[in-house]
Formats: sequence, C-alpha cells, structure tokens
Amino acid sequence: MVWGMLMGASASAADDVFPRVAELAPHRALREAREPAEPPSWAYADAAKGPVAGIVPVAGTTAKAWGVAVFDLPIEAVWMAVNDESRMAGRLPVSISKVIGGTERAAPRRIFEMMDLPVVADRWWVVDVSHSAKLYEASGGKVWETAWTDATQGAVLDDLHAREAARNGMPVEWTYGAWLLVDLGDRTVVEYYTWSDPGGSIPAGASRFAGGAVRQTLAAIGELAAQNIGRSRTGFVRPDGSPL
Repeated sequence: MVWGMLMGASASAADDVFPRVAELAPHRALREAREPAEPPSWAYADAAKGPVAGIVPVAGTTAKAWGVAVFDLPIEAVWMAVNDESRMAGRLPVSISKVIGGTERAAPRRIFEMMDLPVVADRWWVVDVSHSAKLYEASGGKVWETAWTDATQGAVLDDLHAREAARNGMPVEWTYGAWLLVDLGDRTVVEYYTWSDPGGSIPAGASRFAGGAVRQTLAAIGELAAQNIGRSRTGFVRPDGSPL
C-alpha cells in the first residue's frame, strides 16, 4: 500500500520526468561521485511505475550499478532518508549501518556498514560521506547529492561494535557511490549509483550490487522517506550545510 502511494504519477506526469531532469544536466559536472553510472533516458518514465536498475560493465574490473525511482514525496523527506544511517539496518540490504566519525546526518562523516551474505563471508566496508554544495548552489537548490568514497583499507575501527562485527566478516576491496536527488516540486527523482569490488568469491546473485539489491534499496528509501513526513528535521542539513 505504501509503495502505491509513493508511485502514483500519471502517464503524462511520468513522460515529463526526463525532460525536466535533462534541463539540469549541465550541472552534473559538479557531482562529487566518482565516475558515476547514470540512468539511460528511458529509465525515468519506467521509474514512475517502480524502481528501475541496471548494470554498466567496466573493462578489467567490476561493473557499476545504477538505479532510479520517482517518489511522490518532497525532496526534504527523501534527503533525510538517505542521510540517516540509524534507520537503515534491516531496511536496506545491510545488517549494520552506523556513523563512526564526524557528525550524524551531516557531512563530512564516516560510516561503517556490513552486509550478511549466505554461504560466503559477510562483507563490511568503511566510507567517507560528502555533500555537494557546489552542485546544490549551481542548480538553484534543485539537485542534492550525497556521495561516498572508499576508506575501507587501513581504516581504524575505534567503535567497539564495528570492530567486533568486522572480525566476523571480510572487508570489501573498495566501494564508491552516491544518491542524487532532483526536486520536481511535487515529486522527487532519486538516482542511486554504486561501484564496488566485494573481494573474494561471491556466487552469482549474492552481491549487494546486483540489480535486485539496487531496487530493494530504492524501495526501502521510499518507505523511509514516506515516514519522514511530519518528522523532526533536527540535525539534518542541506547540501550547503544550512539547517534543513
């Protein structure tokens, strides 16, 4: 029922999503995400019916994954959802998600996350999160980005919970990604990007970076965002650092 409320756009409304997103394309050069994979134009109309995901092969290394969704929700509610690790574990495909450095809900901050994988060793990673103030300002407040860069290798885990969890899993080789939100006024376009090397041996379909995991992640963010309507914004900041 919740998903039906989120994805209630009409066919005509769905058709105008890509043109409105395309108007802001010149500002994408200001993104902080590392070499992001971006959704193809056809994905935006399809996303009005539910999350869409795809894979972009990369020669000599792991593929990049992208996803896109259109939520009938204000951008502030979605922004809160993608910047609140305290509510992600068990909702997104991670068993642990917590801030271990910096300020919660703001940037910069450092995050420890872990994903349970059947049969093989669970994977964990550490990333540094940033917000793109330049992109936000250049787009007139229409485009909001939170990106993460890998900090796994050599990370010092002072947090006891994270350190104990890491002993029971295996670190990924590296991971990068981002959330990009586009404000359409009555709706929010949500783009998700992830590029990682989980390391070791991962059976087909088990990786968090498969299309199914991307769609699951988008769906979970939509549900969390819907729950943010009327919720306190204390501690949350916009990409330029001003209070939400």
